Amino acid sequence: MIEQGVLNEISGLLKDALRKQLDIPRASTTYGSPGKPGLPKPVSGRYPTPISKPYASGNLYKNLNVKFQEDSQSGIPELLLEMPLEGYFVNEGRRPGRYPPTGPIDRWVVQKQSVKAIRDAKGRFIPRKTLVFLIRRSIGKYGYGGNDFIMKAYNSIQNKILDKYGDYVAGYLQFQIEQLIDKLR
Repeated sequence: MIEQGVLNEISGLLKDALRKQLDIPRASTTYGSPGKPGLPKPVSGRYPTPISKPYASGNLYKNLNVKFQEDSQSGIPELLLEMPLEGYFVNEGRRPGRYPPTGPIDRWVVQKQSVKAIRDAKGRFIPRKTLVFLIRRSIGKYGYGGNDFIMKAYNSIQNKILDKYGDYVAGYLQFQIEQLIDKLR
């Protein structure tokens, strides 16, 4: 059995690694498959595929929590990753198909500083309502690629855990991460 102090240290390492992954700017991509980005999002010939700042409101970053909790049935510590719903979509992406709801996209546009000053071909600012429609249409048509930040965070600390705690703890943690991702999907 792994000591609670060791599990707390590991959960702290994993939380820091998850936050570092969320801080990395990434290009906008189409949906590839769960957790995998696809091709760069098609944009008009005037602009390259934008690389956006990592987050708008910081809700996911602030409300991310990692802990181990003893499973009531088996008595074995189980990895719990507490995060807002958008964490699922950031990790897995969204398939193309239907337009997403207006409310969350509108709130995102209001919070996202880089989106506010977008201009059309004639140099005029694009109204927020139009911008929300264009973003919804793009997501409905192309989806968007996930960045698999959970697995990337684990991979970034895997060697540190292996060196510090050994094969048993590293294998146990990898099993717990895989279980967690399976629950997400």
